[in-house]
Amino acid sequence: MPPATKWMLTHRLPCALLAMLTFGMVLWFAGTALSIPLLALHLLTPALFALITLGGGITFGVQVAFLAAALMSLAAHASLEPGLMLLMLYGLLPILAATSLNRPGGMSKSAQHLAIGLGMAMLATLIAGASSQGITVREFVGQGLSPLFDAMQGQREMDVAMFDRIRNITVWIFPGLMALSLWFVWWSNVLLARNIATYYGFFRGDVQPVNALRLNPKIAYLFLAIAAAGAITQETVRYFAVNVDILIAGLLSAQGLAVVHTWLQMRRMQMLAVLVYIVLLIQPVMVLPFTVIGLFDTWFDYRRNMTPANGGQ
Repeated sequence: MPPATKWMLTHRLPCALLAMLTFGMVLWFAGTALSIPLLALHLLTPALFALITLGGGITFGVQVAFLAAALMSLAAHASLEPGLMLLMLYGLLPILAATSLNRPGGMSKSAQHLAIGLGMAMLATLIAGASSQGITVREFVGQGLSPLFDAMQGQREMDVAMFDRIRNITVWIFPGLMALSLWFVWWSNVLLARNIATYYGFFRGDVQPVNALRLNPKIAYLFLAIAAAGAITQETVRYFAVNVDILIAGLLSAQGLAVVHTWLQMRRMQMLAVLVYIVLLIQPVMVLPFTVIGLFDTWFDYRRNMTPANGGQ
């Protein structure tokens, strides 16, 4: 690692300043030509906190997160919201996931812990926002999405019934999809930090590949229990159940995809594996079979009995 980079990443104040800049630059230049490239830098903030934690430990990482949050609040004219978002979402959650990497089976544990943290953050944000306005959680989400739907309706003529159906479905699934998208980006950041730390020789934790992802079987039971509870409860509880299950289904589909990828890799069918990813990009609904595979893999562990087709040579 270059000496200047090593010095910066081993001192609290430079780390905190760097984290504040990567997080805040996209906010300060919003609406300008720089906003798009700065967004990529902004989304690498979790990787920075994960890398700091892997190099300096959890205590060092938490201290940097609190210091960066304080600096961010001061830079935002004593506003607490940006600092709290930096601390909780961009700082503590990646630190938790990075710390999990140092344990046996840490790669899978980091995915689970990160998903749990994002799910709890989603629930807390929705409940706090809805309570502050005295409305239901679904109404709160609908209010937040209203500008988007108003713009869509103004740009094109749509059948009213069809438009209302699309709007209703979007409001129902938006929080879960948002949490799942954040999980994908955040966990990718944590794995990127792991790769950097491994390259420079200061990571001694779990180095399993992504296709070794295996969730705790309790996740599958939780998924089924929440689905059952959502089917027999009132609307507010059902709304939470649907969105939590969307997040869990995303994790299960990632495990199912890991199973299929391993099976194809052992049979040297790399082109078919590429085709699978292309199909998923074109038709996201095709993720459903992988969710089912991941669900059953939590119990049967299909990869345990997988062997290369050529006898292991």
